[in-house]
Amino acid sequence: MEDDITRAMQGDTNAFTSLIHCIQSDLVRIANARLDNPEDVNDAIQETMILAYQSIHKLKNPAYFKTWIIKILINECHKIYVKKKRKNNLFEKIIHFHNPSTEISQDIYRVEVKNEIQDLLGVLNYQEKICLILFYNNHYTVAEIASILNSSPNTIKSRITRAKQKLRKEKGGVIYEKHTVEGH
Repeated sequence: MEDDITRAMQGDTNAFTSLIHCIQSDLVRIANARLDNPEDVNDAIQETMILAYQSIHKLKNPAYFKTWIIKILINECHKIYVKKKRKNNLFEKIIHFHNPSTEISQDIYRVEVKNEIQDLLGVLNYQEKICLILFYNNHYTVAEIASILNSSPNTIKSRITRAKQKLRKEKGGVIYEKHTVEGH
C-alpha cells in the first residue's frame, strides 16, 4: 500500500484508485456512523475522494495516508450534517406537518403545503425572503450570503431574524423551533 501511496503522490491515478478501493469499506462505515441518508454518505465519500486526489501531493508522510483521508471524510460528513440540520430548522418545520387524512392523497397534500409556504413567504420583502431562502434552503452561511448580496453579515443576520419574526407572527407563533444565525 505504501508504494501505491508514493505513486499516487506523484500523480499516478491508477495508484490512487487502488488506494481508494483498499479503504472504501472503512470510508463507508465511518460515513454511515455520522450520516443517516445513503445519498449523503455517497456525497461525503465522493467529495472526500475529490479533495484527497486534488491534495495528495501535500501529504507529508505516506504512513499517515489512511488517517489523513479519514480526517477529510469526517470533515465532509460534518459539513453535510450541519447543512441538513440547518435546513430542517425552518423549511421542514415552517408548517406543522401532520398525517393527512386518508381522503387526501399525498400529492395533493404536498401541493397544499407548498402553497401555504408560498403564502407565508409572501409577507416578507424581497431582501428578507432571499436571505431566508439562501440560508435555509440553499445552505449558504451568513458570510456567504453577505458576500453574494454585498451586505454586511450583521445586516444578513438582522434580515433573517426579522423574516423569522414575521413568519412566526403570521403563523400565530408556531412556525419552527428557535434557531439562531449566530456563527453561521
